Amino acid sequence: MKRAAVVLFVGVLAAPAVWAQDIVGGRIAASAAAAQSLQGPLDGTWTLADGRGRTLFVFQIADPPTGGVALQCAWRDPSGGLGFATCVRRGRRLTLRFGAREVDLEHREAWRGVLREAGRTRAVALRRS
Repeated sequence: MKRAAVVLFVGVLAAPAVWAQDIVGGRIAASAAAAQSLQGPLDGTWTLADGRGRTLFVFQIADPPTGGVALQCAWRDPSGGLGFATCVRRGRRLTLRFGAREVDLEHREAWRGVLREAGRTRAVALRRS
């Protein structure tokens, strides 16, 4: 009987610490959600994939919440190449230019379009990573 009482007592002492962690974790999650709500819909990490789903490039896009402020974009490829891109959004259209490459996308249910590179064109999709 004493053993059960000790376990119960220890459990009661531990409970507030767990509750405190849940409260702090909830506050951190709420703060992160509030910060994200201050960003535009393209803000974050995106993967450009070909028709077979293979990753061609990964983009990090900074999308300020105010209209009229330019997107800021950086890219990297699976082999380790990286750099900055020019990203222009016009309504449901998005154009990414980096090096000798250009990606033209349109958003319907997803971002889909074409990649133009070295005189070739191929279908691509941009998905949130």
